[in-house]
Amino acid sequence: MLLKKKKEKNRYCIAIFPEKEMSDEEYDYQSNKILDATEENVVVVTEIEPQKEMIEELQDKFPHTKIEVPSYAVYKFDSEKLDEETKKMEKRNKWKKFFNNIHPDEYLIVEHKVMYDINQVLYYTTDLNKVISYIHENKKTG
Repeated sequence: MLLKKKKEKNRYCIAIFPEKEMSDEEYDYQSNKILDATEENVVVVTEIEPQKEMIEELQDKFPHTKIEVPSYAVYKFDSEKLDEETKKMEKRNKWKKFFNNIHPDEYLIVEHKVMYDINQVLYYTTDLNKVISYIHENKKTG
């Protein structure tokens, strides 16, 4: 008997690269627009001030695209990699883990590093609506 492989939903992290720091209202508007339109396919939306190194990495990844702000990037969310990196961090801090004393910032650093790894970037655009379209077009895998 053959078992059908259940189609798995692709999950994404969205980076918003603003021109200047966004107001809470503007961030809420953009993140809610993405989250409302994409249902459970988007794990997190984060405002990131792109540093020179990040801009260069994006330029290398998308050589025929001008990297500018404001803009958006779609990253593949890899929960297994996140679990793996979290366990590594906990192992490095085994005594803090033993005493339940790892600072929450340590977890946030690992999450950010994994979720916004340049090797996981799939799409870059300056148009918020194109981000939503990309996610809709790529909702499910095999």
